[in-house]
Amino acid sequence: MQTSDKEMEKNNNPRKFEFPPVWEENGKMKELLAAFHSRHISPGNYDAKMIFWTDLIKRYCQHYAKANFSLRELQLQFMRGEQIPACLDTVIADMAQRKQIRLRSEYEYDPVNSWSGWLVNSFVKRPLSQSWLKLKHSIVAEDMEARSLVEWIHVDVIQHLCSELETKVLQKNRGKLLHFEGFKSICKNCGMDIHEICLPLCLITLQARRLIAIEFKIERQTKSIHLIKIPANDHDSPIISETDHAMHNLDMMRVGLLKQLEELEEEIKVNDTKARQYVKENKRQLAKTYLRKRRLLEKNHERRSIALHNIETLLSNVDEAQNTGVVLDAYKIGSKTLQNVLNESGLKYDNVDEVLADVRDTIDQHREVQDVLSNSNADGAFVDEDDLEKELKELLGEKEAVLPNISFSNNNKPEIVIDDPELLAMLDNLEVADETISHASFRTKESA
Repeated sequence: MQTSDKEMEKNNNPRKFEFPPVWEENGKMKELLAAFHSRHISPGNYDAKMIFWTDLIKRYCQHYAKANFSLRELQLQFMRGEQIPACLDTVIADMAQRKQIRLRSEYEYDPVNSWSGWLVNSFVKRPLSQSWLKLKHSIVAEDMEARSLVEWIHVDVIQHLCSELETKVLQKNRGKLLHFEGFKSICKNCGMDIHEICLPLCLITLQARRLIAIEFKIERQTKSIHLIKIPANDHDSPIISETDHAMHNLDMMRVGLLKQLEELEEEIKVNDTKARQYVKENKRQLAKTYLRKRRLLEKNHERRSIALHNIETLLSNVDEAQNTGVVLDAYKIGSKTLQNVLNESGLKYDNVDEVLADVRDTIDQHREVQDVLSNSNADGAFVDEDDLEKELKELLGEKEAVLPNISFSNNNKPEIVIDDPELLAMLDNLEVADETISHASFRTKESA
């Protein structure tokens, strides 16, 4: 029995679990595998041993990406040679007391451990189960084998797995309605290799958090997950509606038609090949038979192609209508928000026109004031600048300079006439060296 259980566990989990280095120490492991003694004898050793097994169970769950386990499973997994750990029942009881693990039956009923779930479990479910256990124990002795098969859920491990699913899978596949098998394929493609038994527990947890919606089906008196809806956004209701079912059915029909078209194309190729082969062998009747079959397949292919086109058109129209509805909702929200802002700030046409008119009047008044200030001095008397300059020169004893008399000839070139005798005398007294006279000057004189 033990060997078959081990082989089954190895087949389900091909990854090998690595034990800590202390696992190779015979003396130390003999003490760790033994049953717990009373804590008051050696509190330090008791606590260290409890921490060792608690951490080892958590590492085991994280390694195989599964949060569920049983006492029997741990005993088989942590066997050292022929020695089975005799302390695991105490470890599980301590972890349950510390709320590190929960019974799977309770966890499936209330994954998030809410107040309503606690209320139902405390006053309805647990009393009924306890009364049944008392009745059972009064009739038969306690079944240790059944206790070892009770499954527990490691709370930290399943919370970590759910967080990874939300980050790696849900955020990348928003707005999709998937079968359970399709969801498992997406998880593998995203690098989430969750244990097959633990994945439904994670989905139930995510549904309790309102991150997904789940629809179950019952086949052969077994309840299993059928459909999984990932909402398009955080505000979308996590409920599988009739519209979702309709869209899902259309999509499944599209996938089925694509598969049928591929099969028809293969059959057409086969019949065409056989017809050509019989033509080469001069078996005309057989060739005609396969040609007729090929034509029937081609007509069937054409009808299914039209149906596929219509379904894709419907899906496209529905998607466009949904997007249009989202845009229209955004317009409504934006318009309402803008109206509220305008009402709160008092931004209306009449108010704005009055304010702008007041601004224009104020600017005109300011301009008039500036003009008055620039055209008058402080005492109101106007002073000519030319008179001030003339008076200033008289005070300094300067004479007013004589301006040259400039006359213009007929060719519009100004001719300068010098009448001042003093300037003429100064010109006569000027001496010029012979070397400085240019050749151009001599040519000018000769031409003159």
